[in-house]
Amino acid sequence: MAKQVLEGLFDSKVRVRVLRFLFRNFPGFFTVIAIARHSQSSTREVKRELARLGEIGLVKIKTLKVRSSR
Repeated sequence: MAKQVLEGLFDSKVRVRVLRFLFRNFPGFFTVIAIARHSQSSTREVKRELARLGEIGLVKIKTLKVRSSR
């Protein structure tokens, strides 16, 4: 029942899954791939929802540059 209420309040099931994962694992830093895996969503969907959540200030998004091992 609570799950249906959340999905009614938030129009996106993926957004509900992402928020649920982040709230249950707060505080923490996660990659998009890890969030997608745990929320059973595609990385494209997770990126879109994280961008929306970042715009309203609910999450902080940090982009890390990977150094090559040359």
